[in-house]
Amino acid sequence: MLRRQMQLDFSGIKTYSAEDRHNLVTIDNMMTPGVTPHEEYKYEGFDELVERIVKARKNGHPVIWSMGAHVVKNRLSRYVIELMKMGVITHIAANGATSIHDFELAYLGGTSEDVPTAIEDGSFGMWEQTGAWMNEAIQRGAKLNIGYGEALGEYIDMHPEKFPNREDCILWNAYKLDIPATYHIALGTDI
Repeated sequence: MLRRQMQLDFSGIKTYSAEDRHNLVTIDNMMTPGVTPHEEYKYEGFDELVERIVKARKNGHPVIWSMGAHVVKNRLSRYVIELMKMGVITHIAANGATSIHDFELAYLGGTSEDVPTAIEDGSFGMWEQTGAWMNEAIQRGAKLNIGYGEALGEYIDMHPEKFPNREDCILWNAYKLDIPATYHIALGTDI
């Protein structure tokens, strides 16, 4: 027989306004396809990967784009968005950290706190707006029987005043383009 477990006490948790945080990635330093100069990407197998993706789409096959948060943290969101708009990407699959950084870019115009400083001062991952708004969106989505990604995209779409930078948000663009965006959450790793 299972015994009733004591509830966790969250009364000692302190959150901080993300608006006061210094962000390493901002809308102003994001890379833009065709505009931002960058070194040619030359790694073994990369050209073959590109050719296979193009061939798959030409043959009507889906392209499921699986990624982690470093795509956003390395300022490449606009490239992913461009590939969705071009019809190359037919599904976004990412971890929870990707959704957090993407969501923050949409409302704050920046993401990626200085981790050593944030761990030292206790603010790491304790951002009020991020947690509150994402939780609000996900709870609403659960009531409507829609998934995590769609719930976040719809929430951003419903609250344009909160998300002035949504044009640079992968999950919002996926929502607007009717491209499935699934986020695969893992406890303890998604921040």
